[in-house]
Amino acid sequence: PGPVIAATDLPAYLLAGGERDQPELLLPDDGIDLEAYLERIRAEMMRQALERAGGVQTQAAEVLGMTFRSFRYYAKKAGLTGASES
Repeated sequence: PGPVIAATDLPAYLLAGGERDQPELLLPDDGIDLEAYLERIRAEMMRQALERAGGVQTQAAEVLGMTFRSFRYYAKKAGLTGASES
């Protein structure tokens, strides 16, 4: 058998049960346009999902846990064009 991995060998985020890539979210002192911020995040995640899915919207929607109809709506709203449906 290979080497034994002990709890002390694991990164702290695994021991704490936290997320590795969870961003630190701090509200700016002067506030934020939350809707615009969330739209930018959605558009970027959708762009990445489309890239991963080779431009196929149905697969990209699946990656994001969205229905195809929702994905298509938000893709159009974000200007993500040129992708195929299937």
